[in-house]
Amino acid sequence: MKNKTNKIWENFPVTVKITLWYTAFIVILISVMLAVSFTIADKMTGDLNQRELMDSVVEMASEMVSNPDEFDDFDDGIYFVKYNSAGIEMAGMSPRGFDLTLNFAENTVRIYEKNGGKYYYFDKKINAPGGEWIRGIIPVSKLTNEVNRMLLIILISSPLLLLIIIYGGYKIIKKALNPVAKISDTASEIQKNGDFSKRIEIDEGKDEIHKMANAFNEMLNSLENSYIREKQFSSDVSHELRTPVSVILTESQYSLEYADTLEEAKDSFSVIQRQAKRISELINQIMELSKIEKQTAVELQKINFSETMEKILEDCKNLLGEKNIKISKAVEQDIFINADKVMMERLLDNLLNNAMKFTKDKISVKLYSENKSCILEIEDNGIGMSEDDKKLIWGRFYQVNSSRNKKINKGFGLGLFLVSKIIEQHNASIEVESELNEGTKFVVKFIRIN
Repeated sequence: MKNKTNKIWENFPVTVKITLWYTAFIVILISVMLAVSFTIADKMTGDLNQRELMDSVVEMASEMVSNPDEFDDFDDGIYFVKYNSAGIEMAGMSPRGFDLTLNFAENTVRIYEKNGGKYYYFDKKINAPGGEWIRGIIPVSKLTNEVNRMLLIILISSPLLLLIIIYGGYKIIKKALNPVAKISDTASEIQKNGDFSKRIEIDEGKDEIHKMANAFNEMLNSLENSYIREKQFSSDVSHELRTPVSVILTESQYSLEYADTLEEAKDSFSVIQRQAKRISELINQIMELSKIEKQTAVELQKINFSETMEKILEDCKNLLGEKNIKISKAVEQDIFINADKVMMERLLDNLLNNAMKFTKDKISVKLYSENKSCILEIEDNGIGMSEDDKKLIWGRFYQVNSSRNKKINKGFGLGLFLVSKIIEQHNASIEVESELNEGTKFVVKFIRIN
């Protein structure tokens, strides 16, 4: 039974749960307040009526001193009885059930109870010859009726007031939790349709619920961007792999069917080897890029950037000679920066490889300090690029039109994207200066340290 009740409770919407909780709290609070209020009201009413009884009896006794005929047997809910000195009733009225033979006791309000009836009575001796007494009597039922009347009014109005409070509270809670409902609906719609462009549409606000909704929208922005990037990435990788794989399959089939001599087989194997190297290069670049993108924090250390630059240039010497590319360098010594050394080597490799692919016959490399900055410049004398291309070269798999690429050095469009990620993780900056038929220069700025 308990489990069934819990299950039913868990199926209620949060809005209903909160409304029921605060309704129960309000009912308990009102009940306690009413009980305390009526207890206090009953006591205060009794005290006030006892005071009223005393004042009325004393006033009538005083009036009868000067005017013995000034006697009223009933006034404002109070009964009056006049006695002679022997305690015998002479005049007046008394409520039904009250014992008129009770002994006198001056200056004190007493209580008489019989057969469920309850009465306050007060005695006062008239200060005049004859020794007469005045007794005032007030039924407690009169007081109870007044309290009951007030209780009835409150009990009748309380449910209406409670309904207004419940309804108002429910509407307020529902409006306050509306962004939460929209978050749930949006998440369900995304799960159903796979549409990451959906957003939570809410009014302006600075409370916790609105902050949560805004954070959820920012998360959706991030997810949408990641989804688009991954979708584009898969498409680009498939596109880049399609050509070399097709060439390998075609050459393999050709060799199997038509290669009659060793030379023909070697030619086919050379083509297959080149395409396999392209696939291997693409896989290596993708793995390297994935590794960099997954790094949330780069461990920086002080490195001699000048020495790193010299080492990379030395490693490229033979390759530059094979390509008949002349290189001029101006590397200032002992320039230090905070960086990941391996990433700096990747950055320099990619920028130099990019220059070698597109230059005609010359490359210029400069490394120098300027104020608190370390500046690296790598320039080629190739055909340059347009303004539109300059805005797009940092995109993943983006390649300038094939006429700019030398066929033998055709890449995958990942080098400069990798460079941009390394720059981003080192809080550095990079700019490209280029004009068509005038060449291209990349300018990288790091923070120099002593």
